[in-house]
Amino acid sequence: MLDDNGAVRRRDLLSLIGAMAGSAAMYHAMTSLGFASESRYRGPIKLEGDPKGASVLILGAGLAGMTAALELRNAGYRVQVLEYNARAGGRNWTLRGGDSLTELGGFTQTCAFEQGLYLNPGPWRIPYHHRALLDYCKRLGVALEPFIQLNHNAFLHASRAFDGVPQRIRAVRTDFQGQVSELLAKVTKQGALDEAVSREDQEILLQALRSWGALDRNYRYNANLISAEYRGYAEAPGGGLSSAALPSEPVALSDILKSRLWRYLQNFANYNFQTTTTRIRRFRGRPRPIGASARFPCRSSASCRST
Repeated sequence: MLDDNGAVRRRDLLSLIGAMAGSAAMYHAMTSLGFASESRYRGPIKLEGDPKGASVLILGAGLAGMTAALELRNAGYRVQVLEYNARAGGRNWTLRGGDSLTELGGFTQTCAFEQGLYLNPGPWRIPYHHRALLDYCKRLGVALEPFIQLNHNAFLHASRAFDGVPQRIRAVRTDFQGQVSELLAKVTKQGALDEAVSREDQEILLQALRSWGALDRNYRYNANLISAEYRGYAEAPGGGLSSAALPSEPVALSDILKSRLWRYLQNFANYNFQTTTTRIRRFRGRPRPIGASARFPCRSSASCRST
């Protein structure tokens, strides 16, 4: 944890932040420290100089090592990559059913995933501003696909709230937003904002709150077809004799506040999450993260060896 001078190492500091506050906080810290800032990449690397038969030994077949091997080989160097593990990719790794993992202490786990399921224990997503990595994917023909960061139909769960019944993200967000909008509308109509907002702006604010919070004409948030368009229906509109839609019943604001689920609604709107909604790799129809294969730098004059 501490170096020879008694200072905390950056890697350990980031690990502590991630463990205590989550990945979003760690990513924010990395951005502040300059380790996750937007790429300044402007195009393919152009190495200069005459190698004259020079050879280069690269330690580690992670993404950086394989990229270095690729560029050095293209510049005319003879390249050899040494990798400690029996696979290339470094932290970029995909586990599927039947794969085994032996930890440093010697404990071995075997994945029992069903066919088609997989887990990326390393990086999951490629931020859109990682321009160099995306450019390599394009140049090397690495197929990409969207990573769905926010699913409004997914569940939020608090074991001590709602009798342990999970709640849809869209319902919690809409109910929280709607009932807060109702409270703000009441304050606005009572003239409590006269000192801060002009009369004209108050009228506009009321219109905005009615739209933003799915309020009715009386600026109330309740079970009706307006709120159902955002939080979901008890019975969705359809065709035929039973086509009439039935609104769903909102969760009381007090229950949402006590559940603490509102703490997680902003996760999906956080800038750091917006930048990491890009993609994962698909290799011959099977998902793999970038760097899971050593094929692109380890061919022709470049060789890759595990040792």
